[in-house]
Formats: sequence, C-alpha cells, structure tokens
Amino acid sequence: MTTLVTGGRGFVGRHLVDQLLADGSPVVSYNRDFAVDSRDGLTTIQGELFDIPRLTETLRKYNVERIIHTAGQSHPGVSIELPWTTFAANAEGTLAVYESARATGVRRIVNFSSECALGNLDLNARVREDVKPEPTTPYGVTKVAGELFGAVYNSLYGMEIASLRVTEVYGPGLWMPSLLGDMIRAGIRRSTFRLETGGEHPFQFVFVDDVATAARLAATTATLAQPVYNVSGGRRITIAETVQILEKLLPGSSYEIGPGLLPHWDSQGEYDLSASSRDLGYTPAWSLERGLQVQIDWIRSLGESP
Repeated sequence: MTTLVTGGRGFVGRHLVDQLLADGSPVVSYNRDFAVDSRDGLTTIQGELFDIPRLTETLRKYNVERIIHTAGQSHPGVSIELPWTTFAANAEGTLAVYESARATGVRRIVNFSSECALGNLDLNARVREDVKPEPTTPYGVTKVAGELFGAVYNSLYGMEIASLRVTEVYGPGLWMPSLLGDMIRAGIRRSTFRLETGGEHPFQFVFVDDVATAARLAATTATLAQPVYNVSGGRRITIAETVQILEKLLPGSSYEIGPGLLPHWDSQGEYDLSASSRDLGYTPAWSLERGLQVQIDWIRSLGESP
C-alpha cells in the first residue's frame, strides 16, 4: 500500500518516512520545498497543500491508498503572532487534503492534531478523547477544526479519518524553538538556564519515533473506532523533575527555575492512552531518559560543546 506523507521532510515526517520504508511500504513525500531523496521506494513531490489539482494528480498517479498528514505551521507561539498564516496553513491546508482524498477515493487519512486543541484542563483529571476542546491559541483552534472536519467527512462521505492528539514532541531533528531543546543546549554549554516561574508546570514529552509509530499504526489498523486518539509518552513530568534528569545526563549543568506554572502555556492532566492501545496497538517505547540522551547526542553532533 502506497502512503503519501505531507511534510515528509519535516521533523516527525522524516522519522515517519524512515519507518514506512523500513516496513517495506512505498512512500510519496509531499513537501512545499524541493527535495531530492533517491532511496528505493520513495518518491518526492514538491507542492502546496492548497494546490488541490496537483495533490489530486499526485494521489492518482502514484495510486496512493492512505495519507498521513503532518504538514503545517506547528508552533503555538508563532500562531499568536501570525494567526491568519496559521489558519491558512493548518485549517485550509488540512481541508484541501481531505477534499483531494475524497475526490480520488482515498479513504484513510491520519491527521496530526495536538494537545493544544484542548487548552487548560483540570490537572488532577485524566485526559480522554471526549474532553471538550477549549483552545487558547489560534494554533489550537486550527487543530480543533481539523478534528471536526475529519469527523464530518467520516459521517458524510464514508471517510476513515483519525486525528492524533499529540503531546510535546522531542528528539533528534527538532530545529524549531522548544523549551526542552533550550534547556538541553544550555546544559551542554554549562550556562545557567533561568525561568522566573514554571517549576510545577506539567509536560508530557513524547519521543519523535513513538509519534511516528502511532501514525503508522493508525494508517494501517483495520478499524478506527473513533475519530480522535491520544498520543503521548505515557508519563507526565514537571519542569523541576525534568531538571533533575538533565542534571544527571549533563554533569555541570545549572538550572534556576521558579515555582508555579508557565504563563501562556496550557496545563493539563495525564493523557489516557487506553483507546490508542486498544485500537491502534500503540504503547510508548521510549523512556524520557533514553530519549533525552539521544537528543543530547544529536545536539552535540551539530557542534554544541561546553
């Protein structure tokens, strides 16, 4: 079965393409930027999400049977500065993918949503897929739109669209700004990392390979029982607790973190993965300690040093 991956050159997309190729599946990597990759089984296509004629032509030409949609503007903070750009890339872009699939008979789509779709939640309550979304950023609103459109397309047009509500992704290849990446880089340089507040803020980091695995499983499972699935690393941890791990992995590192929650960041309870485990067969394989060591090694390989 041929899989088209939008954003196949992106952070998660690269890992996903690697997994699909290793699994013996032909892959079409669809990206807005030109790329050359001559690996067996891989076709690279340059195109925009909103270019429905080009996207439908690609789906037909390569007999695509399923789509994993990772492309989009993926930073909540950027969406606050650029709400319209974020809407065009994420909401309109996702709808273009759905329409192109509908026009060409591709029923199975795995859509990347985010924990940001939900906004702030009760820290003491486990987060299941039926919680009411109340996003706090334009980015979060676009992710809710992708989820809702997916459910509507399933109902009206007999599609099989599943949105993965992914928590904070980390790992090698993450170039965009991230709190965890900044903390690691400061630790490698042995410069003190400071935050006035945030020590009690909870995160649910998930390693990029686990996210790719969840997407691959969602694309290939026989039956999708619901339109949204949670994907996390299976562990909730505060920034203060993360510091303790980094201090062990990066001797000589220094962190000064104030108490409380981070302003302008969503805070949520622990994600329930029972549905993802039951329907997709997804179980996180990477511990945070192991994943952090891999990310540290990758950052060091780029030339970061004390």
